[in-house]
Amino acid sequence: MMHGMRQPFIAAMTVLFLLRCGPSPADGEEPCRWGYLVHSSAAGGGYLEKALPGYTVVSLTGFRLESPGTITPVRRDILRRLTFLSKRHGFAIYPLISFSSTARGRGILASEESRELAARTISNLAHAEGFPGVHLDFEYLPPEDADRLALLLTRIRMRYKGRITMAIFPQVDFPEKWSRFHDLRKIGHLIDEAVIMCYDYHGPHSEAGPVTDLAWAEDNIRHCLKFMKPEQVWLGIPAYGYLWCGGKPEAISAKRGAPLARARGATRDPSGTLFAHFNRGGSTCRLYISDATTRSLLTDLARRYRLRGTALWRIGFDD
Repeated sequence: MMHGMRQPFIAAMTVLFLLRCGPSPADGEEPCRWGYLVHSSAAGGGYLEKALPGYTVVSLTGFRLESPGTITPVRRDILRRLTFLSKRHGFAIYPLISFSSTARGRGILASEESRELAARTISNLAHAEGFPGVHLDFEYLPPEDADRLALLLTRIRMRYKGRITMAIFPQVDFPEKWSRFHDLRKIGHLIDEAVIMCYDYHGPHSEAGPVTDLAWAEDNIRHCLKFMKPEQVWLGIPAYGYLWCGGKPEAISAKRGAPLARARGATRDPSGTLFAHFNRGGSTCRLYISDATTRSLLTDLARRYRLRGTALWRIGFDD
């Protein structure tokens, strides 16, 4: 009964999705907008009402594969509110599904039986909640599991008929111990759309530097387009940056970081990010922020290559 009642909603959402966001933006058209919404920050209805209009896809975090047959659900009040707003504003909801840990993920990928059960579990979730698509975010697994990822995606494709989307690490000039797991030669044909996460170019794993870079993002777009069509690709853009003041950097949202950078005499870095260099408490600090201008420049890239759109990490961080 529940599954049958949700079918008209799925169909209506699919129509709205296509009307608001064409397969590939033509000249002069704005790229479509995807936004990541963190489930723990989504409780305020008034905030969501202001933040979500204008998005084509909202991907809600918090759906974790604890075992091949178990996905941790998000709070029902958040999901009900988001569903209500999706009907009002015409955006699609994609659950962001991740492994609960790297070890659990490797275990799920390890056998045909567990891959099959995981695929059925993902399909059942999407159908039960009326999601028109799913978003897979499997990160930090080793390159030797890339073939097993392809096998899992093949199983999901067999069991689930909605849209299968996936977040992938940049494939150019990014640590191979992470990026090679997302081998587009092996998985590009198994997914409908990909979000290239063009952020954390510099971060906790590196020396001080910009969180993203225009030339680097363009190199990654070009690489991705060798294996996927422009209308299948979303450019992941950050609304945050990092502050280095000695030791590990502090992640800082654009909402907080952009005013701080400007107050410290910020300049525009060649990467396209906002940069400030100052002293604090006897330490030399370097602050790189992907602010509204950075994101506009990245959106120009998406427009130039006629990508499906941009995907913001994350809603609520933007200045």
